[in-house]
Amino acid sequence: MAGVYAQIAPAPICMRPCPSEVNLHLYLHQFVAGPNHPNRNEEFLISPANAFGFGNTLVHDWTMTRTTNPSDTIIARVQGTHIQAGTTNANHWYISQNIVFQSDRFAGSTLQVMGRLTENNVGQWSIVGGTGEFLMAQGIINYKMDPASNKDDAIRELNIRIIYEANVA
Repeated sequence: MAGVYAQIAPAPICMRPCPSEVNLHLYLHQFVAGPNHPNRNEEFLISPANAFGFGNTLVHDWTMTRTTNPSDTIIARVQGTHIQAGTTNANHWYISQNIVFQSDRFAGSTLQVMGRLTENNVGQWSIVGGTGEFLMAQGIINYKMDPASNKDDAIRELNIRIIYEANVA
């Protein structure tokens, strides 16, 4: 047929596995960027001279542990970028990051996470994909600032709910 660029046909019946769910409780450690922060795990890439830091771009390699102690065993690394996306407030960040598990059962698996980070002490990020154990993941990460945070180490308590297709390969 002239002009037809797609042919749609019914798919054969497929038997997909039931989704699995896992809930994780971890702590994220963000050592802030800046010249007086030797242990930082984020770095400025772009620092335009706009009001409220609009356009500031940082790359991060934050760590996740089971406790508020940043020296505890690292369960995962949170690697990505955060960009100052607010023109009217200095603390409205767009975040795109991969959670790369490196310890325990989920080692080698990843989650793709997106969302907002604001000056609020609580918030949510969306899980929009995953690999390894977390094939076709979706879910939500609820976070809140931990009272143990200080000016150098922003500690966020994370409650992570992941729904994924069990990897049968």
